[in-house]
Order: sequence, then structure tokens, then C-alpha cells
Amino acid sequence: MARPFKKLKSCPLPPIPTIVTRRGRRCVKLTEGGRPVYHLLTRDGTKYLKRSKKWYGKYRDADGRVCCVPLSPDKAAAEMLLADIIKRVERERAGIIDQFADHRRVPLADHIEAYRRSFAEKGHTGRQAEQATARCRAAFDECGFVFLGDLDAEAVGAWLAARRGLTKADGGIGHQTSNHYTTAVKAFGNWCVRTDRLPVNPFRHLTKLNVDVDVRHERRDLSAEEFDALVEAARSGEPFRGLPGPDRAMLYTVVNFTGLRASELASLTPESFDLTADAPTVTVEAAYSKHRRQDTLPVHPGLAARLRSWLADRPGGERLWPGKWAEHFEAVDLIKKDLAAARAAWVKAGDSAEERDRRDRSDFLAYRDHSGRVADFHSLRHTFITRIVRAGVNPRDAKELARHSTITLTMDRYAHVGLRDMAAAVARLDGPTDPEPQRLRATGTDPTPTAGPPHKRPTIPGAAGKGGERPGCTTDAPQDAPVRENGRGRSKTGDDVRPPDGSPQDRTLRVFDGGEGQERRVHLEGFEPSTFGSVDRCSIQLSYRCVCHTARHPIRGRVGCQLGPGLE
Repeated sequence: MARPFKKLKSCPLPPIPTIVTRRGRRCVKLTEGGRPVYHLLTRDGTKYLKRSKKWYGKYRDADGRVCCVPLSPDKAAAEMLLADIIKRVERERAGIIDQFADHRRVPLADHIEAYRRSFAEKGHTGRQAEQATARCRAAFDECGFVFLGDLDAEAVGAWLAARRGLTKADGGIGHQTSNHYTTAVKAFGNWCVRTDRLPVNPFRHLTKLNVDVDVRHERRDLSAEEFDALVEAARSGEPFRGLPGPDRAMLYTVVNFTGLRASELASLTPESFDLTADAPTVTVEAAYSKHRRQDTLPVHPGLAARLRSWLADRPGGERLWPGKWAEHFEAVDLIKKDLAAARAAWVKAGDSAEERDRRDRSDFLAYRDHSGRVADFHSLRHTFITRIVRAGVNPRDAKELARHSTITLTMDRYAHVGLRDMAAAVARLDGPTDPEPQRLRATGTDPTPTAGPPHKRPTIPGAAGKGGERPGCTTDAPQDAPVRENGRGRSKTGDDVRPPDGSPQDRTLRVFDGGEGQERRVHLEGFEPSTFGSVDRCSIQLSYRCVCHTARHPIRGRVGCQLGPGLE
């Protein structure tokens, strides 16, 4: 059976060593802790051998390799640890493998450090790595986790709930920040599973919260008037954060027409713009883009014209907006200062005390409005996306211009739609139609007059006869006479059917016999009640084709009377 042992480490002799012989072996006498101790000399006598304070264990693993591991300064504890290692090796040889046992004994801080290094291997920025690992450390330290086996989703959930219940001054967090912590610990758990440190993610069932019920930092878009006042205030302002006023004005203009982020703008040089092409563009290198890909975006022709003159005296290869204004969210200070200057000038421009007081109470150019929404530097990106959506750009094109992963993020979070926008959208719809004319057309009782000369209905089209027309039925009824319904003697509106002069209406139909040239008059069905004795009766359809109803009609089958389709 393997036994623990202490390693021998060679140490140099003191300047004046005391060499003695003990039990037939040469030793050096030293004083440690006020007591004399003896250490064996090496074979050449130039150094002495000193035993380690910690016991070590040597064993063969499941693959037959000899391993030596540190155990404990206490011999009894070292023997127990070595026995556990040998048992684990035996289980591995028997096929009962616990591949996570080694990782469970490693402190949690070491795993978090390895997790931080994995970000660099994937090409993420140092800020992303530090932010993710800092959230994991904060959650694990507050919950008292030391090893991987201590990770517990319930404890993390309780800690987040306690933080949400505190005020901001006491370190309280909102739902959005709570979701960031949840994302961080779940990502760490997934990484542990991928690297075979844990069998399952202990935070897999930890859910996020609805951020809409607890919005702590809601951004708004700027109107065209607000943006113009902001640019004018920046142009005439003093240098701030190392940026002169005209440079800040151009910075805001570029954001308003490209939607670039602060870190992306800080990386631009004159070479980033291609303003001589047919379609001017600006390119953001992959190292500074949020999704780590090179982005080439179109530049508005009006902005391209202004950039040409602004870039004329700029040295090549140098940042257009240098400094640390884009780090640690300091870009908020830029727009906050210029908004305050623009608002002060706008309020002061009021022509009366009442007007100035009204302006002072309004939200125009306010960094935070009465609804709690803020207009920080990132709000200019919201303004750009809102403008292209309001311009009627296809939602997919808006998503590509915003460089978002999903169209939901573009349309739901960045595109701000107000009441005026919704009213304008509703106004584009066709207005409501009167249902009464539609019902008349559906029932065939539309009083709209048919085409043709007054007081003369068109002849029935048919086979070409004499004069290019086939004899048929005509009516002497005025063309604009209302059509009757269901044989009743009243019109659609219920009025009596009479011509404009009030004379009785001619209610007969003249039927011409093409063979004999004779004319006969028959009653129009609907002008008078039907009677069984009327053998010369026929009805007329909207197409004015004569349809016979009796077999004894004197002209049935002749060329002057055509049966309706499907009714022969």
C-alpha cells in the first residue's frame, strides 16, 4: 500500500557550517526555532538536504502513469487523502469514472479566472470579459460559494431579489441589471458544462424578469428642432473632454445620419470615409464593432458634402475625435452639457415672462423629461433608427442599417412611435364607405343609370342582322327612372315612380318582330302586380335581355326574343 512521504530539498550550506557525524552519516547542525536540528549532507558535501513540511503521496493512475501529489502537513490527514486517491483510481479502472472530481477540488476563483481568459481566446474585448467575470464574482462572493459544488441557483435568485428590494443609494438594482447578472451566471454555468467542469448547468432554470414593469433608464429620441438646437449649441460651445465645439457638432451630426455607437465613432480616422465613390460610405473596423465584424455603412449625400470640407485639413491616420470621451460612459457628459446650454438659450429667447416660464416647464431639450426618459448620447442612435422607420424604410432594411441581430430589437426598443405617428398611419387608410350603395349593387337594385341616350334603352346584342344589329327589345321608359324591387310599385327609397314632370310613367315594353316588322307592347314585370291571365308578360333583366315565362307567347322562338342563359 502506498504511504505518504516528505520530499528532500537541497539547500546551500551556511557561511560557517557545523559539520557533525550522526549514526555514521555526515550532517550539518543548524538552529531552527531555538532548537538544534540536523540535516544530511549531499554526497559532494556542498549542500544539505531539508525535508518538506507537507507530506506527499505517490501512486499509479488508471493509465499506469506514476503521479506525485501534495497532501497535507499532518501525516494522518495525508494518509486519508492518499487512500481516497487510490480508491478513485480503482473506481476508474473498474469503469466507474467521476470525471468532475478534480474540478470540484479547485477553488471557484481559479475557474472564474480561466473563464475570463476564455473571452480573449474568442476575440472578445477586455471590457466584456471584465464585466462578465465581475458580475459572477460579486454574485458568488455574496452567496458564499467557494467551490463548484457550492453553486446554487436558489441562493443566487434570493440574493438578486434582495438587491432589487433596496434603494439605489443602498446598492439596489432594477430588473434590467438583475437580468444582466442572471445572464452572466448562466453563461458561466454553460461554460463549465462545455469544458467538462460540471455535468449540468446549476443555473439553467434561473429565469429573467420583465424589464417593462421596472424601467430605470428609458431613452427617448430627439425631434428635428431639438437636434438642430443641440448642434448649434455645441458648435458655439467651449472645448469639453478634449473636443472643440465644431468637432462635437460634427460628431452629433454623424451619429444622427449613421447611428454609430460612441466606441465606433472614437475609432474613426479620415481613411474610414470613402466620400469620392458614387455611394459615399463609412467603415468601422471589426476590432471596434460590437459584433466583431467590419461594417460598411452608407453616408447621406448631404452629410458627405459637409464631411468633405470638414476633413480637408485633418491629418491622415489620426483619430477624428481623440481622447477618452467614449470610455466609461463619459459620452453622456458631452451631450448633457450641450443640451443644458441649448435649453438655456431656448428658454431665454422667449419674448415674454409667461412664454419663458412655459418653456422652462416643457420637456424641450431636457436631458430627463417628465416621464423619466433620458436623452443621452446613445439616444442619438435611437433618433437615427426612429427617423428611418418614420421615413417608411422597410423593417428589414432598418434592421441592417442598425446592425441588430433581430428585427424585434430594432422595432421594439429603438424605434419610438408617438401618437402623431400612429395618427398619420391611420390617416393613410381608405375612409369608410357608405354601406347602402353596396347593398343596392349586391341585390341588383342600384339606381345608377345605365349608359345610353336619354329615353332610349340599348338594343339587345345578338347575331348580326340588317344594319349590323339584331332586332330586340327597347323600352320607352326614361333612362333615369328608378328600378323597382320585387314587383312592388315603390322605388328603392319608397317614392312613387314618376317622371320629373309628374306625368304617369309609361310601363310598357315594345317588342319588335324581326320577321314581320310588327310591334307589340307587353307589361314590365314589377310595374304592376302579376296576373295569371297576362299571356303577353315577360320580365327584363339588367342586361335587357327578354326572358319569356309562358309557352303561349306569340313570338316565342323568333329572332326578336332571346331567352336568358341557362333558362331555355
